[in-house]
Amino acid sequence: MLKSFSNKAIATKARAMYGERVTAADYEELLKKRSVGEAAAYLRDNTHYREVLGQMDPATIHRGQLEHLLRSLRYIQYQRLIAFDFGQQELYQYIYAWDESRQLVAFLRFLGSKKGEQDREPYHSRYDRRLAEHASYDLEKMAELKSYRDLLDFFEGSGYGRLLRQFPPDAEGQLDLLKCEQAISANYYQRQLDIVDKELSGGAREAMRQVFLQRIDNQNLSQAYRLKRFFRSDPAFIRGSLLPFETPLSKTIGQMAEAENIAAVHSILDKAGLSQGGSPEDTDFIETAVQRIRAKQSKKDLRGAGDPPVVLHAYITQLEIELGNVINVIESVRYGLPPDEIRSMLIL
Repeated sequence: MLKSFSNKAIATKARAMYGERVTAADYEELLKKRSVGEAAAYLRDNTHYREVLGQMDPATIHRGQLEHLLRSLRYIQYQRLIAFDFGQQELYQYIYAWDESRQLVAFLRFLGSKKGEQDREPYHSRYDRRLAEHASYDLEKMAELKSYRDLLDFFEGSGYGRLLRQFPPDAEGQLDLLKCEQAISANYYQRQLDIVDKELSGGAREAMRQVFLQRIDNQNLSQAYRLKRFFRSDPAFIRGSLLPFETPLSKTIGQMAEAENIAAVHSILDKAGLSQGGSPEDTDFIETAVQRIRAKQSKKDLRGAGDPPVVLHAYITQLEIELGNVINVIESVRYGLPPDEIRSMLIL
């Protein structure tokens, strides 16, 4: 009964927090600003970002500092919601698990950079301290490592260690980053699906499984599209680069991999209703399309889903999309882009 109450509390609170989102009217006001400082001041004084911007000085804050503060709201809101989970279900730790997996991928790229050791920016500034409090490994210690061998020793005996040992560097010391990232992502999703099967049952289990399968679809859509459009990869390479799960869009994504050219890919996406009104000429076409798919599904789940874990995921998805919008507006204000151009970038 206690767990049932906490689940209902999570869903109720998530919907209430969604009501505090940045509105279309707020975006219009932001579009009128002429500097990063003006945009920051508006967000501080008129939106739920006041919680993380309350002590900042709009006159001196720079874009990097502002973005860091804005991103921190996601962790604050997430922690506030899962605080209702009196049962401490592992199911509700999925954001920390995802973010720590992304930090590992980012660190692998950092190690693989071709800049000299003296020229590389220290890694310590690249992760949020709030994540460090919840990650399953020590982010600060990882940031000190100098080589892939050090990383393997650091993760010795852990799941990440067993995973990384499958992908040793080549003769020149280079990592297959694509394969590493694919394996880390696949490991994350399999772990989350296993947790769903363990902690949920009936309709709730199926609903939450669909949430993660949709995320896998979005990732595979982006991957297949980019490899086809920008690298002209062959079908076998594309299929081998996808997350290995049977999902609702597996057939469509397989057709994309087999398509003769990018025009055929766009035709497939159109027929499947996945183009979302984007322009094929846009280099960010697939990222925009996927974000619109995420926005549409998460709004539907927020309003109609009956399962609290699905509602929580939908709210966090909306918060992530909103954050992307806000950062895009700030960047556009910084560089003086026309308001109409900025509007076209927003995912509403």
